[in-house]
Amino acid sequence: MVQMIVTSADNDYSYGFLSGKRYERLHRRLFSITKPLSAAALQRRKEALELYYPEGLERLQGLSRATGVEMSRILSTSPGNPLPAPGCTNFAAVPPATPDNQVYLSWNLDLPASYGFSMGRFPFHVRKIRDYHPYLCLGLPLGVAMGFGFGVMNSEGLCSAMNAVGMTDGGYGLTYFELNNMFMERCSTVCEAIEILKNNPRFVAPGQASNILLNANLLLADAKGDAALVEYSHHHIEVTRASAHEGILASANHHQFIDRAKTGSVTPVDEELIAGSYARLSRMWELLRVYHGSINPRVAQTITSDHTVNYDALREFSIETPWHGERIEDSTICAHPWNLRRHILKGEFAQAYAENMISTSVAGILLEPRLCTLWFHKGHPCRQRYRPYWLGDVLEMPHAPVARDALDYAADPAVSYKTKSSRGLVFTRPLSDTLFTRGARGALVTYFALLDQAIMKLMGRSQSEGSEGLRQHRK
Repeated sequence: MVQMIVTSADNDYSYGFLSGKRYERLHRRLFSITKPLSAAALQRRKEALELYYPEGLERLQGLSRATGVEMSRILSTSPGNPLPAPGCTNFAAVPPATPDNQVYLSWNLDLPASYGFSMGRFPFHVRKIRDYHPYLCLGLPLGVAMGFGFGVMNSEGLCSAMNAVGMTDGGYGLTYFELNNMFMERCSTVCEAIEILKNNPRFVAPGQASNILLNANLLLADAKGDAALVEYSHHHIEVTRASAHEGILASANHHQFIDRAKTGSVTPVDEELIAGSYARLSRMWELLRVYHGSINPRVAQTITSDHTVNYDALREFSIETPWHGERIEDSTICAHPWNLRRHILKGEFAQAYAENMISTSVAGILLEPRLCTLWFHKGHPCRQRYRPYWLGDVLEMPHAPVARDALDYAADPAVSYKTKSSRGLVFTRPLSDTLFTRGARGALVTYFALLDQAIMKLMGRSQSEGSEGLRQHRK
């Protein structure tokens, strides 16, 4: 039995207040170790919210009141990004790529294995604020503090997934958490969501290895059968439609359609670890074409469980590796640290740490908006199987009565919904959770926030030393 927390509020401030009370201990822990931004940076952050997303600012004000934490610390909070950066491999499939006229959006969550523990068994919650579309949120680790979660499906059937991306074209604006929340609350279609992304300033943190969890490719789909991939930097944006690719789209942790020279998107020449993203993306496109016309949940499970490599995209960068040889790290859709043992035996502990951080699939999500269904599993796709969860009632989806008649599973076989009685839980938890396990998860999340800070300081010191060495070499 799993539970899905539902938070209902009459206005934005109340939602922030209720969320602050529910996760009060976690928020205080996180904010106590947050270093406030400079006065100028805080002003720019606040102005972006005031001008473009005042609803988000009101929620943060409610959160501040509930937790007793000053706004300067709340506005300074990032989602957290222990390095090296995480990776995901996602796809969208719409007619004619699917049978029975269905729409699918898939998201393999590749994160450090310990994040899977901190996210809990069923890491979703439902946001209901009066006058907005209700929507299902994924409670990413530490993301609950910044944006109260990432919306994956709303009542109209609009769906979204993301991939972390490194780039150098940075600037202030709204984070992708806030942009995602905005279009989930206001929009019904992919076209409407794209207008939100085009017409608002986009926050991007410059970096090709660090901070990339602050930047994203956004993959969108809706119940009307439309899908699009939105790649962007602060100054540039590119929209690629599934209709231009026979109803299929794939996305990984780099830019593929937008001009990388403009965005500064990372390449294997700049960062060796990103080579796996290019390999995963090539393999995803290959499988989508192989299964074109028959993509359904069973086929999606096959695709996301895949362990074969495809290095075609790496030839552009003069990287030639035989497919039957040792795998490039993070190069399979179902992510495993394939080279971990070899690194340890050779004493390459930094490389072992890096691969273990980026090469683990902790969960799989498949969204089916026309049938009001979330397919979800924890752990590696090759070892787990999707289970369907009916969202038609809790999201108040208008097409739910029609969708229910078309289901091939029993709606809500093992889901309960809780509201105020869930106060104090971190994200969402099994009904059998104990005080000890809740406390342990909260401590783990705090540990990773501290680790993030320590690694960022170390990275900054290493970069400054490297720059000085380069200057001495040039002399």
